[in-house]
Amino acid sequence: MAGTWARVVVWLIVASLAVVACVRDATPPGPMQTAGGPELSLTGPVWKWTGSLFNDDTRWTPTDPNVYHIEFTPQGAVAIRADCNRVAGTYAKDGHRLTIALGPSTMAACPPGSLDGEYLRQLGMVSSYLFHEGKLVLEFKFDSGTMTFVPSAPAGLAATTWKVVSYNNGNEGVVSVATGTEMTLSFDAGGRVAGLAGCNNYTGSFESGTGTLRVGALASTRKLCASPPSVMEQERKFLAALQNAATFKIEGNLLWIRDSGGAIEVIASR
Repeated sequence: MAGTWARVVVWLIVASLAVVACVRDATPPGPMQTAGGPELSLTGPVWKWTGSLFNDDTRWTPTDPNVYHIEFTPQGAVAIRADCNRVAGTYAKDGHRLTIALGPSTMAACPPGSLDGEYLRQLGMVSSYLFHEGKLVLEFKFDSGTMTFVPSAPAGLAATTWKVVSYNNGNEGVVSVATGTEMTLSFDAGGRVAGLAGCNNYTGSFESGTGTLRVGALASTRKLCASPPSVMEQERKFLAALQNAATFKIEGNLLWIRDSGGAIEVIASR
């Protein structure tokens, strides 16, 4: 009888170990990290596409990685730039597994040679991810290839000059600069912002940190311009939008300035 109970106890121990092993193996592993490097995360950086390699040795390399990037938000959304187009979408991850669902997109005709369509096609093929030597590697389904991304280097505003493309008109709308007018932004290393507001020159102070921006009181010249008829109203609304600044982000050749609620106040280009 003692021998029978001993065999039962041994069998129970072996069975318990097997169950533990199965549970452990069923847990999705987390993304691989390069030993000794800083811990990376999908969310936070804006990831620039540097190239793709398929298992048949087909390679895709963008001429300018600054116009092909993706940003993952903690809320499960993605913001994608595909050359001249912008795409919204969502993502889902479970351990190292990752899927990206593309959503609404602008429909601009990008220049000849653009990889916008191919870039978006590849993002739709992603099934997992890992980090290697500070880079984000997105792996395709069936181990058919990979896309490689690097984080955009943090960029400051000091010693930069921009041409305003769009501004918030104060009516919850972002509108383009009126034809025949020009507005500019220049941030110097001493904390001064200045530029042309369409008719008058303006100047003031600014403070910026990692992604934060505060613009102080602005002074301007006092000219009255009659052409085009909307130039003075545009100037007033642009300067008001600029003073609503709370955050900024530089994506390639574009500067995005938003208020504390995340609304776009100014978009400018280099």
